[in-house]
Amino acid sequence: MNTAYSSRNWWTEIVIGTLVTLVCAALVVVAAAWAVADRGGSVNVLGGLIPGLAAGVWSARRYRRRHTS
Repeated sequence: MNTAYSSRNWWTEIVIGTLVTLVCAALVVVAAAWAVADRGGSVNVLGGLIPGLAAGVWSARRYRRRHTS
């Protein structure tokens, strides 16, 4: 593990993870709402937040791997 990982890279990693989480969660929730709109159903936000969070963590880890090697 690289102990000299800069704080700038750390903050960039946090921002990338957060933005990807929010965008993916929004896309999943909007797609689910669109799919059930004609049936009068509702969409649980956690159903979009969990896949969005997984995508955000994946993208942040990918950023870190590319910038520490």
